[in-house]
Amino acid sequence: MSWKSSKKTSHVFRVSGSLELTLDVVSNETNPQTAVIHYHGGYVVLGHKDSWSPVWLIETALRRGWAYVSPSYRLLPEASGKDVLDDALAAARWVIENITPRIIIAGSSGGGYLSVATAAQLDIPRPLAVLSVYGMLDFAIPPYTTLGSTSGQAPPLPDCDIVEQRILELRGKPPIISHEPIDFLTDERVVLIRGIHQAALYPDLLTGELGLSAKIREHGLKAIHPSDHRFFPVAFGLTKDFPPTALLHGLADDSVFPVQSISAEKKLKELGVEVILETVEGKGHGFDLGDIPPGTDVEAKETASTPVIDSIRRIINFLDKAVASK
Repeated sequence: MSWKSSKKTSHVFRVSGSLELTLDVVSNETNPQTAVIHYHGGYVVLGHKDSWSPVWLIETALRRGWAYVSPSYRLLPEASGKDVLDDALAAARWVIENITPRIIIAGSSGGGYLSVATAAQLDIPRPLAVLSVYGMLDFAIPPYTTLGSTSGQAPPLPDCDIVEQRILELRGKPPIISHEPIDFLTDERVVLIRGIHQAALYPDLLTGELGLSAKIREHGLKAIHPSDHRFFPVAFGLTKDFPPTALLHGLADDSVFPVQSISAEKKLKELGVEVILETVEGKGHGFDLGDIPPGTDVEAKETASTPVIDSIRRIINFLDKAVASK
């Protein structure tokens, strides 16, 4: 049975001015004991709560009687990093207060960043587990602080100065929570993402401190004020008490480099945190969406073993153990 036939409800979890932020809850249970919160991808700049939904994760949750929750959040560059993280944290707290305190915090791409950043701020109750799928985990590393950086196969923008000006003009404008690109080659917000990479603006946009990226290039992490540490969870937010963490990444990902998940795993291991890193050779960004045929039950015995399927199965087993231990 497809997850789309399951009960789905929508709830307002936060109001900002005239903007209502909602989350969708998919569940077959009246009172689910565990919930998976998944923050959507889109480089924190585009997408919406239903964008690029990981069907394998939704179905994993529903088979176990867990709820699957997909929140909206305000998007850069109109919103500040504080807005974005506050929205993500508010969604998690709404689930804790209205569904269950037993939560797994997950996210893909830009949502992977939000999963780790939210878990780093939420200690009562501590999440059962964290799942990052090809997450943009560390905006203090060179791919995000080096001028001229590109994302994916897109060539450098010849008019990056104009795009950068447009990005900065959008700061503080009425925020949006949804943008679905029709054409990834020409979409304005896709161009914004390319400009943010090329002008190394992620640290600046998240913190609101223009020029921070240049300071990080020159002085390293000490350039980041303690009040802004929350925006750099891998650099500052990981502790020995961080929840068990699962990381999934394709080794051919040229949109979000796998070194981010590899480095996060190393830091978590050094802290003594339970962690699993699953990397898949030859797979790029979004591979878990494109490599699993519709209708595939990744847990079924009859489903043929592949590197992608096997990695996802190990991730699921890790999450099962984390949930069972609490």
